Amino acid sequence: MKKQCILILALLFFHFRPIPQNTQGFVISGEIKGLKVPQVYMKYTANGVEKALTSPVKDGKFMFKGQISDTEPEMCIIYSPEARFQRVFYVENLPMTLTGSTDALDQLKISGSPVQADFDQLEAEVQQHRNKVMDLDRMANEAGEKGDSTLMKQYRDQSQELYRKESDVRKAFVLAHPNSYVVLNELLNLTQENNLDEAKKIFAGLGEPLKKTKKAAEVIERIENLSKVQIGQAALDFTQNDITKKPVSLSAYRGKYVLLEFWASWCGPCRMENPNLRKEYLAYKDKGFDILGVSLDDDADKWKKALIKDALPWTQVSDLKGWRNSAAVQYGVRAIPANFLIDPQGKIVARDLRGEKLQQKLAELFN
Repeated sequence: MKKQCILILALLFFHFRPIPQNTQGFVISGEIKGLKVPQVYMKYTANGVEKALTSPVKDGKFMFKGQISDTEPEMCIIYSPEARFQRVFYVENLPMTLTGSTDALDQLKISGSPVQADFDQLEAEVQQHRNKVMDLDRMANEAGEKGDSTLMKQYRDQSQELYRKESDVRKAFVLAHPNSYVVLNELLNLTQENNLDEAKKIFAGLGEPLKKTKKAAEVIERIENLSKVQIGQAALDFTQNDITKKPVSLSAYRGKYVLLEFWASWCGPCRMENPNLRKEYLAYKDKGFDILGVSLDDDADKWKKALIKDALPWTQVSDLKGWRNSAAVQYGVRAIPANFLIDPQGKIVARDLRGEKLQQKLAELFN
C-alpha cells in the first residue's frame, strides 16, 4: 500500500519540525547484552520495494546502514529467528540506537527518532489499556476458581467491554497529536465504512504539512474508496487473472448474486470460513448465486496449494501483490476475511457475511 506521491521536506513530531533532506540515510547502532547469535536481520521499504539487510553480531553489538526513500519515516523490523526476538519501529534517515538485554527481549529500546518516540508513547498507552483487560480476566478466573459464577461473569463482561474500547485509546491519541506522523497510520486503521464522516473530520483537523505527505494520500484514498463501496452503491468493477492467468472481471457476474470474497492462503480465519462458503455455494450455485474469490497472496504456489487443499470450486483471482492487491485497495479492505454481497444489477446489498449470517441472508434470497 505504498504509493508514489510527492516528496516532502519535513519530518513530523508533536510540533511538526521541517528539516533538510538527509542524504546520508540511517545508521542504526544496536547493542543487546547477552546476545549470542552470528547475525541479525533488518527489513524496511524504500520507494515501495522491500529491502533486506544482515549484520554480524560481536559481543552483542551490530549495525545497519541504509536509506529510506525520502524524509517520510517507514516502519521496519529488526529480528533474529535464533534468539527469537523482533522489534518493529519507525526508521528515519537519522542516527538511531537499539539497546536492551536478552533477559528482556520484549523491552528493546529505540532512540534517535522523534517519530518513534511518538509511537512508543502510543504503544505504552495501548499496553496500559490491555493490562487493565488482563487484570479483569485474571479476576474473572479467580472468581471462577472460587465458584462465584456471578462475579466471574461480571468481570468477564467488563473485560470484553473494555477490550472493545482499545480503538478509543488510539483515537484519543490521534486527536491529541494532530501534527504527529504516527497518527496517519492509526487513522488508516481507524477509518471504517461506518465512521467515514468522523474520519473526514479528524483528517481535516490534522496539521497542514502532515496532510501533504504520501501517507496522508493513503488516508484520503481510503476514505474516498470506502465512500464508493457503501451498501446501496454500485459495485466497482475490476479485472484480475485467475490461477491459470486468464483475466476475469467482476462485471461478468451481472445477472447473479455474487459474493466478492477477500481472503489469503496465510489467513487462518479465512481458511476456517472456507468450508462454510463451500457449503453455501453448493446449496445455491444453481439458483443464481456465485462467489468470486480475491486472494491477497503474493506467492502463486501457496495460493494454488490452498485452493486445492480447501477444494474451492468457484473462480479465484489475484494480482499477487499481497496487501497491495488493487481490488482490495479499491474496496478499502485492510483486514480479512472480508466480503461484499452484490445483487444481479451490480449493487452492493450486504457486507461481511460469515457463518450463520451468510446462511440466513442466502436463505432469505433463494428459499
